[in-house]
Amino acid sequence: MTATESVPQTVPEPRMDRDPGTDLRAELVVARASAAARAGDLDAALRELNRCDDPAVTRHHDVTDLRARVHAQRGELAAAERCWQQLLDEHPQDESAAAGLDRLRRFRGRGPAAAVGRARHRFRPAVAVVLCAGAVTAATWALAPQPPSDAREPQSGSAAVARDERDVRQELTEQRERAAAAAEARRTKALDALAKAVRTPGTRVERHEDSVQVVFEQGLFSEAAELTRTGAAQLARVGERLAGQRNLRVGVLGHIAQVPGAPASGGSVTSLWRAMAAARALSDASGRPLAGFSVASAEQRDAPHGTDAANRTVTVILTPHTAS
Repeated sequence: MTATESVPQTVPEPRMDRDPGTDLRAELVVARASAAARAGDLDAALRELNRCDDPAVTRHHDVTDLRARVHAQRGELAAAERCWQQLLDEHPQDESAAAGLDRLRRFRGRGPAAAVGRARHRFRPAVAVVLCAGAVTAATWALAPQPPSDAREPQSGSAAVARDERDVRQELTEQRERAAAAAEARRTKALDALAKAVRTPGTRVERHEDSVQVVFEQGLFSEAAELTRTGAAQLARVGERLAGQRNLRVGVLGHIAQVPGAPASGGSVTSLWRAMAAARALSDASGRPLAGFSVASAEQRDAPHGTDAANRTVTVILTPHTAS
């Protein structure tokens, strides 16, 4: 049987009542298939979706929807259409299935929106319908194969259901923990690489839990928001290091020297001006749009140094975006 023949072509029977573990088993199937699909192995994804011998799982809404999307990614539009039609037969109000069918029919030149679709939707079959992210909470899940059914000890129906549900919940918990650990490892790697990339002479780079902060060892401003020549050069060096960075939020906090009789908290207009002047210098050196920088006045008590001259400065806060 070919991949395109794996979807039933007959009118589906009404959905039967599921046992308590059906949704959980379907979630496992979807997670495993999604992991394969996102790794680029659509053949393996389709095998995972079709391997279960429980009709309640193979015909489950989420499994059928993902099967349609995988077929669409493979360019097997007729098979994708049959899957989504099956969903609509069972769930007439299903917006995802209706949208999938509409896009397929526009792409193939059928339906009332065909003329508009040809003009506005010129894309390859492989990207006609993308995998949904909402059905899977962790794309890195990879499940161990289940032992053959005849190798399991026979149990009463209720006991088997309880055990199956308990095992599935445990496996889901383990998969989520592994996904969280993998995401943390990616975040740590990104922060370490960023800290190394932006380190320049005259700065102290501090690695925090979710950000990297660049602290300048000497003041950058002579007075008000006027950069010194040395301060401008230091900002330019940091900006040049930001030029090749992607998926990065850049914030600039302005600082101010303590003035006798002045408020000890609440920030100041001068420190905000300094943040704006520094952001402009970083933008010029990095080529990043100025609108992409966030600026703010730091609290006076958060000044990075112990001397007034050194505190005529800013702190640059870099927060990388990492995929989950």
